[in-house]
Amino acid sequence: MASRKFFVGGSRTRRKWRKFFVGGNWKCNGTGEDVKKIVTVLNEAEVPSEDVVEVVVSPPFVFLQQVKGLLRLDFAVAAQNCWVRKGGAFTGEISAEMLVNLQVPWVILGHSERRALLGESSDFVADKVAYALTQGLKVIACIGETLEQREAGTTMDVVAAQTKAIAEKISDWTNVVLAYEPVWAIGTGKVATPAQAQEVHDSLRKWLYSNVSPAVAESTRIIYGGSVNGANCKELAAQPDVDGFLVGGASLKPEFVDIIKSATVKSSSA
Repeated sequence: MASRKFFVGGSRTRRKWRKFFVGGNWKCNGTGEDVKKIVTVLNEAEVPSEDVVEVVVSPPFVFLQQVKGLLRLDFAVAAQNCWVRKGGAFTGEISAEMLVNLQVPWVILGHSERRALLGESSDFVADKVAYALTQGLKVIACIGETLEQREAGTTMDVVAAQTKAIAEKISDWTNVVLAYEPVWAIGTGKVATPAQAQEVHDSLRKWLYSNVSPAVAESTRIIYGGSVNGANCKELAAQPDVDGFLVGGASLKPEFVDIIKSATVKSSSA
């Protein structure tokens, strides 16, 4: 598949093709019967091949094994969180080692709901990311600003600081997907315009270029989350620095298939 050119760090360079990524975060939703219905829809769906799109769904912990056992082989599963270090006397927590033992390849870390509701700081999230990677997990690392921060004009300061905390704790970004999720757009029905999403993704890529390395900036997938649905996904997917989506409520509905199919927008222009 041919490369496309893009500007980063003020210089023109060849863009490494980044496989489109679509994650479905089911959050704290569903029953065993709901899971069967959702997985049946996914299993019967005609979607682009694994060469075009990587699909990962993240059910609640209690359904991970059920989903893993029923789900089509070209889709993977993710946990929605894991503990910051090796397991032990940490009631209610799930360790990275447990996920590895269950052959769960992915984990979502730093979601804004955990940052806001459970007080997870950027340093704590970064420690989680670093530890999960050392255990062999792949990480969807979430960052994003609140409405107050956006209105104050500090969006890039906030997401750069969140990304910097992670960058200070890891040296290998191969197994990291960065998920930009403006907090004001999560579950609200509001969505960043394609131009707003592209602006932040472009700035994040330039930050990686200047503060980590040009190679990491080129290869790291930066995905968007925040009220993504079947109606807006294609226009968002067409943005050059939007490499996919982390989908919330719509991942529980048949329209999640349409969101997966939006990967063809990217592949047709690559």
